[in-house]
Amino acid sequence: MKRLGSLVGAGIVTLMLWLPGTARALFHFAVIDEIMTSYGGDPNVQFVEIDMLALGQNLVANSILGVFDTSGSYIGDVLVVPGNVPNSGTGVRWIMGTSQFQTASGLAPDFIMPAGLPTLGGMICWGAPGVAVPPPGSWDHTVPGNYVDCVAYGTYSGPSNVFVGTPTPLNADGHSLVRVSETHDNATDFACADPAGPEDNSGTTASMAATTPCLAPVPMLPPWGLALWTAVLLGSGLWLARSGGRGALN
Repeated sequence: MKRLGSLVGAGIVTLMLWLPGTARALFHFAVIDEIMTSYGGDPNVQFVEIDMLALGQNLVANSILGVFDTSGSYIGDVLVVPGNVPNSGTGVRWIMGTSQFQTASGLAPDFIMPAGLPTLGGMICWGAPGVAVPPPGSWDHTVPGNYVDCVAYGTYSGPSNVFVGTPTPLNADGHSLVRVSETHDNATDFACADPAGPEDNSGTTASMAATTPCLAPVPMLPPWGLALWTAVLLGSGLWLARSGGRGALN
């Protein structure tokens, strides 16, 4: 399921890289692929995984991992990525994670970050504007459109943007959220993963069984179904009222 995200749009990106005048060493043909904001009740176990959509997307030094609260207000930078990663290619990944994530998973992240991802809900953005990563102090980190990708999740109720579409109502506590498609609509593009499957830039993976179950989505009733259910409830109430509140039949 996780690998599907890398395939959508990869062909278009590859063609763009071969157009005359197009830079060959980039960073912005990539997406946020998997996130975890807590694990086993510990909000310090966190990671963000990035998935490359083409070759040459490994010049990520000075890109920003920024976070926003449930109203869409900027909280701050979690990490200024301190270096590049060695490997690139379609479907090649890399991870920013806490030291507690490394302990819990046994997988060393490519870059250690402090815990700072909002639990329950918020928005995580990664990247920078431009073809080459500019100096971190040269652009506005409070504007989601300046990043490469964003994921809004859980109780997030702030404004949308070109990366988010409809936020996913799922959170990433006790399990991860993993990308399953690339439609620029988080509610469609992300699903709860059990187990989580973080992968570093060398291709080494870990398997993290959920400590909080992935909840099944609540089915939506069609308009006629809602009307029917309302009528049933009202009818039951009237029957109880007329029978003096006796629920049993003799």
